[in-house]
Amino acid sequence: GAFGRDFRLASGQRVMVCAITRRQWRALVGTLGLSAAIADVERQLGVSFDHDEAVRFKHRDALYPLFERAFFDRTLEDLAPALDAGGVTWAPYQSLHTAVTSDKRLFARNPIFQSIEQPSGLRYPAAGPAAVFSGESPPTVCRAPRLGEHTDEVLASVLGLSAGAIGALHDAGVVAGANIAP
Repeated sequence: GAFGRDFRLASGQRVMVCAITRRQWRALVGTLGLSAAIADVERQLGVSFDHDEAVRFKHRDALYPLFERAFFDRTLEDLAPALDAGGVTWAPYQSLHTAVTSDKRLFARNPIFQSIEQPSGLRYPAAGPAAVFSGESPPTVCRAPRLGEHTDEVLASVLGLSAGAIGALHDAGVVAGANIAP
């Protein structure tokens, strides 16, 4: 367990923060001006949030309201420079859709992802291998299979069915190949 989640700002935007190490915790608390309030909670609970990230996680219900108020009183324009200057681990919160379509660091310029056309006719990023040996090119990422595309192959190789048995299953409508309309 660690201290990390998104918080709403006065503008309605959200930021994600994370404080795992002592340095990250101190940066977050100091930047938001919460040192005195955190010290009060520590005294009440008889704990130290500075020395153990598990204690921060365990008592997150006591901490979150302090941080919620501190974030809600600010705008991203005012807060971002302070978080950066303080060395806080943070980022503007992004939905998955926003991350995929707008944040070029995540997909468009990330060598793990390749944009490929799927059977649906849509084109979107698909992950390849997370690591490639030095000097080797990453393999081309394959598209997802069409529903039923490998039916005959699986029935033959996994179940050991003959072509005649597979044909009988198709004729009876028990199985279908990819060329069958939905």
